[in-house]
Amino acid sequence: MRRAAILAAAAFLLVGVAARGQEEERPKIYLEKKIFADISEGRKSFYEVHTVSEGENLWKILGRKFSLSPPAYPPLIKEFRRANPTVADPSRLKVGQKILLPSAPPQPVASRMPGMEGKTVPHQVEKGENLTRILKKQGISARRLPRYLEAVKEINESIRDVNRILAGATILLPTEAYFEPAREAPAVTASAAEPAEIPRELPREAPAAAVAEAPPPAVPLTRDVPREPGAEVAGPAKPEAQIRPPASPAPIAPVVEIPKEPRGEETVKKEEPAPPPAKPPYRGLLKDLLAGLGEKWADRGTLYLPVPSGGEVVINLEDYPVARFSNGTQVLIDSRGTLPRNVRALILETWKNYRVVSLDGSRDAGEIIQRLLQSSGYYSVKEGLSRPLVIGEGISVTLPARWVVLRTPESLLSGEVILIKEVPERPSGNLAAVLRYAGRVGIRVLPYATDPSALEGFLAGIDDPAEAADPPREAVPPGGLSALDFALEYLGIPKKEGDRLKIRGKGDAFQLVVQPERTFEAGGKKYVADSGRMAPALRTILKESGFTVFTVMKDEPGRGIFQRILKEAGLPSEARREFLVSGGDKEGYSVRVTGTFVTSKEWLESRKVRDVAFYGGKLHPATRTLMRDLGVEIVEW
Repeated sequence: MRRAAILAAAAFLLVGVAARGQEEERPKIYLEKKIFADISEGRKSFYEVHTVSEGENLWKILGRKFSLSPPAYPPLIKEFRRANPTVADPSRLKVGQKILLPSAPPQPVASRMPGMEGKTVPHQVEKGENLTRILKKQGISARRLPRYLEAVKEINESIRDVNRILAGATILLPTEAYFEPAREAPAVTASAAEPAEIPRELPREAPAAAVAEAPPPAVPLTRDVPREPGAEVAGPAKPEAQIRPPASPAPIAPVVEIPKEPRGEETVKKEEPAPPPAKPPYRGLLKDLLAGLGEKWADRGTLYLPVPSGGEVVINLEDYPVARFSNGTQVLIDSRGTLPRNVRALILETWKNYRVVSLDGSRDAGEIIQRLLQSSGYYSVKEGLSRPLVIGEGISVTLPARWVVLRTPESLLSGEVILIKEVPERPSGNLAAVLRYAGRVGIRVLPYATDPSALEGFLAGIDDPAEAADPPREAVPPGGLSALDFALEYLGIPKKEGDRLKIRGKGDAFQLVVQPERTFEAGGKKYVADSGRMAPALRTILKESGFTVFTVMKDEPGRGIFQRILKEAGLPSEARREFLVSGGDKEGYSVRVTGTFVTSKEWLESRKVRDVAFYGGKLHPATRTLMRDLGVEIVEW
């Protein structure tokens, strides 16, 4: 039954799914890995913890992580040795060994030279490019080209021949500021209006000889991002999100801070507490839905995204939570639309598996959930109201939902179909029974309720009475006397078995003793059952004596025997197709049955049920339980 339900659902879900071509695999960034910051050389570097797996070596690990060119090998190996002083031979790593990997390739030497800020710009060489073509694209005229080519060699130690550059390598190009004469900084006297700022002491560089003789020192690591040297000590409040430049000069955007939401009029006195900012809409509902989908939600702490060209994006997760999906997609939630455009652009350009969802201007829970699901990277997210999911055929359950979700292309094969359905705060008993039924046949339903006045929602709990066992199966036997016995017992018609009937002729001309197989009374008549053993003369005598012979042959189907008993008992019945037994358009579900229904209200009341239907098929235990919870008895025949 579970497989049948999934296949029935597949017929709906496969309609309209367009064929998808092979998409380029996106890089996956696992932020769950530990990322550390290091400032031991006066600059900020980031490292990830990596555990060596079977068959891996350092070249394979670094090759998967970076697109390396030969000039990048020496500085990268130097960076690796500095971060891992206990690794004696980088070419011989052990399985299970934990190492620190740079989160980004080391920058060219010139990018870390003092006084180069604003004088160079990075450029990644593409296939087919040469330096002359690159510089002309930058607007350099033919007259100034030789000067710029020489400057490229001065800035980039790896370039010895301006006619040979490697595709994939990142080089630094000079700007107009590179050729300007250095200006002397104005002297600052002690009589300045503000006291001079004392920079914090940086770790001292070891002498060159000492570095050559001794192994590189261990990298001091911290999960806290340190302040830049010379920066003023700020208050405890953090900006919601910002771009921080690296400690050494690098060509990236300056620090950008997002202002806090206004907390009242500027004229409010300091001693009066400022009102808190507006609560992000439906944040609790999104968190609950992600948990129901088996995904993760992060809204505590700080997220640091290192930028390969230098610097970092710092995000306060309390203001900008992240939805982490198992397919590698990371969705940054911008609840108020306050994330600056340059921060958004930098995240999307640098971290290809990141999405940014703005909820600004949306006050509807459905629209908010829709935006999140569209950014999830799931295989299929479809609207399920106009074309709702239908489970089953003869007994069909239609379950409209706001969304029908397939997380992967294999979801239909594995039976992982998820419905996200809006329900009342307290679902009715029948709706709860239908939701339980869907779960039992393999359709996972996430019912959610909303409170628009509070701009919040939650997953509605559905009680599952574990103590209530499945009802017994009611099925008519294939035929013969067993089918007759079942019908008489179910309809409440008394019967006798093995009784002797004494039949006398007129004027006591004769006395006949008969022992029929069954006797019963229905509709004011007396019946004797005959399974084919009774002689024709005896049947005639019984009819003349006021009995009706009810013939029950072995080859007659039980369904036909039951129908004849219904007719003889005077119980009206009616064949119905897709008859609505519960629910409707306004109820959020519908249950329909194709079969023969008993229409006698008096008899239904005597059985204390709403409907009795005779169904031509075999039922799953979950379907019998659902019918019982809806007050409908189903008899298989």
